Amino acid sequence: MAGTSAQGTTFSFGTNQYTITSFSISETQDLIDGSHLGIAAGGSREYVGGFATDTEISIDYIGTNVIPAGTTGSMAFGGTFNYSNVTGTVSSSSISGSVGALISGQATFRVA
Repeated sequence: MAGTSAQGTTFSFGTNQYTITSFSISETQDLIDGSHLGIAAGGSREYVGGFATDTEISIDYIGTNVIPAGTTGSMAFGGTFNYSNVTGTVSSSSISGSVGALISGQATFRVA
């Protein structure tokens, strides 16, 4: 089974481009319990999709730029993985470094 490497994937937010070391995209949807009295004894509950979905994107990147929480902008992945034309807001951001290691950051976005 062939796979796709994440190496060479780039990430841009607003006018800035970041060298990322890892990323994850998570989608969730509220489910509504649609169970009713017509379900047979011992039967399974029935769920239906809700009205809202949430998409959250997390990236780990190399660099000294802190991406301010609350900032909204357009974002896109390029390279071997393409995901674009989305707008996101930074829900959390941090940056860290240690002696002998590269300064790196982590940011999480909620997609509109």
